[in-house]
Amino acid sequence: MTAVRGSHAGLVLFLVALLVGGWTTIAGEITADGVTPCVITAVIAIIIGEQMPTAMAGRVIAPVTTAAATGLVMAPPGEGLARPAAVGVIWLAMLAGVLIARVRGRPLFESALGARFLGIATTALLVRGLGDSTLVQWAFADGTRRALAVLALFGAALVGGLVERLLEALVVWLREGITIGSFAAREPSSLYGIVGVTASAGSLIAVAQPVLDWVAYPLLLLPVLLTHLAVQRAVAIRLTLDESVHALSRLTEAAGRSHEGHGARVADLSVRIGRAMGLDAHELRKVERTALLHDVGLMGIEEPIPGGATINASTQVQDRAAEAGTRIVSSSPQLRPIAAMLDQVRTPFRMSREFGEFIPVAARIVRVANAWDDITEGTRTQRAHQVALERLHLGLGYDYDPEVVTALERTLG
Repeated sequence: MTAVRGSHAGLVLFLVALLVGGWTTIAGEITADGVTPCVITAVIAIIIGEQMPTAMAGRVIAPVTTAAATGLVMAPPGEGLARPAAVGVIWLAMLAGVLIARVRGRPLFESALGARFLGIATTALLVRGLGDSTLVQWAFADGTRRALAVLALFGAALVGGLVERLLEALVVWLREGITIGSFAAREPSSLYGIVGVTASAGSLIAVAQPVLDWVAYPLLLLPVLLTHLAVQRAVAIRLTLDESVHALSRLTEAAGRSHEGHGARVADLSVRIGRAMGLDAHELRKVERTALLHDVGLMGIEEPIPGGATINASTQVQDRAAEAGTRIVSSSPQLRPIAAMLDQVRTPFRMSREFGEFIPVAARIVRVANAWDDITEGTRTQRAHQVALERLHLGLGYDYDPEVVTALERTLG
C-alpha cells in the first residue's frame, strides 16, 4: 500500500511539472533575439546533465542540470529569455534530455524529474517574480553591490534546491510509510550539501555572464561536473561492495548450511526494525550488511547446525561460528568495521545490562531478527508470529534488547 502511494505521489509530481512546464512553454514568447549563445549553451548543459543522473539514498539527482538551469533563470535582463519563456525552455531541454536518455536505454524517474523542474521553477518565481520589479533587475541594476546581489541570488537558488529535496523526500516518505520522526532522523545530509553546490554554481554563472558570456557555463559547471563524477564513482564502489556482500551471504544457502532466503529475510527485517528505531541511512547500511553476513561463520564449523538455526545451537557452537565469521569478514579491509558487529551478534543483551559490555545497535537488531526468522522459518501465519513473539518475550532483557523487540512489534503491526 505504501509503495503504491509513493508511486502515485511521484506521478502526481510529474503531472504538476508537466502542467507548469506546458503553461510556461505556451505562455512564453520565445523569439529569435532571445536565443543567445548563453541560452544555447545552457540548453546543451541541461541535456547533458540529464544523461548522467546519480541515485543516492533513494533519490535521483542531476546537479549539472540544476546548476545550468539555475544560471539560465537568473540571467541578467537582456542577456537571456523573458519570463516565463526561460522556464519553458528549461522544461523542453529537460524533456529532450530524458528522451535521449530513454533512447540510450536509461530508465525514466518521473518523480525526480518533476521535483527537479519544480525546484527550478520555484527559483525562477523568486528571482523573476510576477510583477515589474524583480530580484534579477535589482541584482544587476547600476548601484547595486555585487556582493549583496550574489548573496540574494544564492539564497533564491538555495530555496529552489530545498524545494526539490523536500518534494523528493515526500515521495520517499509516502513510499516507505514510516513515521516523520524516523524519516527525518535518517535523511542523508550529503544531499543537502549538493543543494549548496548547485545553488552556488548557478548564482555565479548568472553574475559572470555579463563578463564571460556563454563561457560562464562550461567554466563554472566544470567543478559541479567533477564533483558529480566523484560522487558517481563513490556510489559505484559502494554498489560493488554491496553486491559482494550479497554474494557472500548466499554461500551458506548454496552449501545447505542455512534455509533458502534466510539471510535476505533477516536483512529485510533488520532494516525495517532499524527504521522503526529512527536509524539514519549510514547506520541502516551497517545493519543490512551485518544481517546479510551474520551466518557466514557457519561455513567455518565442522558439523552443520540443523536448518542453520543458530538459536537452537549450543553456546560453544555459536562462539565457533561467530569467530569463523569474524575471520572471514576481517580478510576484507572494506568489511572490517562489520566484523566487530558480527562478533557481537552472539552476545546476549544481559551482558550489556549487567556488566556494561558495549553491544552495537546493529548487533542487537540482527540478534532479534535472526531469532525471529529461525523460529518462524519464513512463515507468515498468525500462529507462527505468536509463537515467535512468545519465545522472544521469554528472553526479553536477558537474550534480547527490549527496545529492539518493541520496534519489531511496531514493524509487524
